[in-house]
Amino acid sequence: MLSNRQATTDSRRPWQWLLLFACLAVAAGASFAPWVHRPPAALTLTAPDLAEFVKFLPQVRSGTLAVHRLAFLAPLFAVTFTLPMVAVSKRVRFPRLVQIVLLVAVCPLALTLLPPVWSPAVLTNREFFPQTVAGAACLCLLPASHWLHLVPDKALTPLFFLVWLAAPALALWQFYRVLPAVATAYAAPIAPAWGLWVVVVGSLGMMAAWYSCRPGRQFPG
Repeated sequence: MLSNRQATTDSRRPWQWLLLFACLAVAAGASFAPWVHRPPAALTLTAPDLAEFVKFLPQVRSGTLAVHRLAFLAPLFAVTFTLPMVAVSKRVRFPRLVQIVLLVAVCPLALTLLPPVWSPAVLTNREFFPQTVAGAACLCLLPASHWLHLVPDKALTPLFFLVWLAAPALALWQFYRVLPAVATAYAAPIAPAWGLWVVVVGSLGMMAAWYSCRPGRQFPG
């Protein structure tokens, strides 16, 4: 018969992999997956593309449409910022190899938060400085990952649930706000592409899996 600790570990295992899959899905959906898909490929827009594209819409430039462009980067920041803490969490107990993969993934994701052109003048520009700070904050968590497992669940759980819920909600709100203007620019009806829905569903999956990995959770049988 399995010990209580072994039984608890076994009961967590499916939720570990759901959490891993959901984190990677959100990372993909928020970084390189299409949010607006129109042939040819040059007209396909990812979330980081939208953060730049909306600035040039006539309605935004004229001031008739107020858009918070950084909202499109919110899901990417949310998953990148929390990934180091998820990777080393004692609540989840990922294998060491999985921890390394997740920590390595933070680097390209954090760099994707930065503006398209990198130079000291651009990175410190008032418009792009929040992106620079966000990317740097995520990268700074990597050398701190050795101690992140000491952060208690009572602090992590509300933080995770707040950012994993608020980030996609904010991005979804701004996407639908700007959608008519994008459709006008494309001279064609526009529907949200699969990248946006991967972010929404994946964020819900992260919350469900994290909650189900809580210590002491017992399953029948």
